[in-house]
Amino acid sequence: MTQLELISGKPKIFAISSDEESLPLLKEFVEDYDYEFSGSAYEKDDIFTKLDEISPNLIFLDTDIENIDLEALAGDLELFNVPLILIIGAFFDETIDRLLTNNPFGFLLKPLEDGEVQRSMAVAIKKHEQNIINVKTAQAKIKEKNTELVIEKSDSSFLLILCIALIIMAILTRNATWLQWLLLIPTLAMLINSIVSIKKVKPVTPYKEEDLPFISIFIPAHNEENTIGSTVESVCKSEYSKFGEPNYEVIVINDGSTDTTGKILAGMKKDLPQLKIVTRHPPRSGKGKGFVLNDALTLSQGEIIGVFDADTQIKTDFLMEIVQYLNGDVDGVQSRVKMFNRNENFLARMQHLEFASFGNTLIAKDNLGFTGFLGGNGQFVKKDAIIDCGRWDGFAVTEDLNLAIKIILQGGKIRYCGECAVYQEAVTEWGAFFKQRIRWAIGNFETLFVYLPQIVWGKISIGKKLNILEHISFYSFNLLIFFGFIVTLINAVSWFVFHGATIIRMEAPFFVGFLSVIAFFPGIILALSRDKPTAQEFIKDIVKYYIYCFHLIPLFFLTMRTMITRKDRRWTKTVHKGGKK
Repeated sequence: MTQLELISGKPKIFAISSDEESLPLLKEFVEDYDYEFSGSAYEKDDIFTKLDEISPNLIFLDTDIENIDLEALAGDLELFNVPLILIIGAFFDETIDRLLTNNPFGFLLKPLEDGEVQRSMAVAIKKHEQNIINVKTAQAKIKEKNTELVIEKSDSSFLLILCIALIIMAILTRNATWLQWLLLIPTLAMLINSIVSIKKVKPVTPYKEEDLPFISIFIPAHNEENTIGSTVESVCKSEYSKFGEPNYEVIVINDGSTDTTGKILAGMKKDLPQLKIVTRHPPRSGKGKGFVLNDALTLSQGEIIGVFDADTQIKTDFLMEIVQYLNGDVDGVQSRVKMFNRNENFLARMQHLEFASFGNTLIAKDNLGFTGFLGGNGQFVKKDAIIDCGRWDGFAVTEDLNLAIKIILQGGKIRYCGECAVYQEAVTEWGAFFKQRIRWAIGNFETLFVYLPQIVWGKISIGKKLNILEHISFYSFNLLIFFGFIVTLINAVSWFVFHGATIIRMEAPFFVGFLSVIAFFPGIILALSRDKPTAQEFIKDIVKYYIYCFHLIPLFFLTMRTMITRKDRRWTKTVHKGGKK
């Protein structure tokens, strides 16, 4: 019989006491509350014999018992997994102080009072019951995630073997015609998205001032001493008010930082009334961004939840602009993302263009009537939508994409706001860059492998299903796209050097091959044009970005290796160096 089954009947109460004056009174109070007083004992052997026989739901431990090691006894009682209430008399020492510190179920003082005894019993049993439910829920969740991990490993192995086999087949047979046909659909999608993104997006209906929703902004922070001060300062300067009063709160979750992040935040608190600081300590800290965000959600007051990274910079009107997109039946909105250090080096500049290109894709999805997706930085979602879909998944490597898919599968809608942007720090070193992108790619593949059945059989339109699959299949398709580019380049060189000779044949109709080559460029051309570069800069950036995108080939194989060999889902943060904004 389980503890929950016992609690569902009349709870059994056991007392460890030799106090002949208090025991009858305790028995009376217990039975008056319609609980069962199942006996008492004060000698160690007798205590454990009766506990085995009775299996009580709650134990009272009288600290006045003589000739017994109370701390050792309390430790032994933990094996029974039963709530323990201490009964403390006039004698009080360091041992009792330690017992009180380590016991979560409370204590009573002599002389016992009827109402206090009954209240303590009810609270302790209810708390223990909830603890058991929480443990069972956590165990079920871990079991579910372990099953998902097995699925991800097998699917990753299959995908890796399939892609390698296709590439080897193309090389051995010297024929990649199949590749041209395979890539026709994603190629057309890229081209259509580029063209449709030119159209202006559907306008929003602004909120009336009296209807402006209160916003809670979450900023997770783990060892962010280089950037957290400027980020909090930037966000807290937001001009988002209702009838002249600030209409937002900023919750910074200090997730087990070991640097000066906590000290910096504490120093800012007195000057920023909208700033709230939540500190998580080990072993609770460091488990993943989703767990951090869920803690903040419990404490938040806002109807709208915004999430910023700890290196974010925004303009003062950002909140007022982006919140308008949530007026009506929209559940979430993703802002544009720019790199404030985009001119630092080649890698930083390419990330800036990459995010601009991705923004064009989201504009196209908006114009086509599809739903957009959430990113880790600059996402704003209605709190009810987050709660309705089960909150953030703490085990997910990319909790933002996971949340977006759950919202979409429930029929929700996510839009893209290109009018305002969050400015973040681009990664400037290749090692850190690949570490970040492997995490992102793993998150995409996790979502693909785990949610594929729900996507295929979900009660959403075919267009939205294809929209999701296109988005989360990005990394696998891009491996083949850029392998196709390599084949095309090899053939072009061969054609000139060997006078018309072809190394690997690509014999699909001309328009198929033509689309495969040119579809990549309209999106990046549009992205570049938004920054109004000179003609020389424009041409250089197109060439640089084309070369940059070939990193997707090693990225695919590194991601597959990580997914196949990893033992658990482990979240890793991107290190922010700070610097000139």
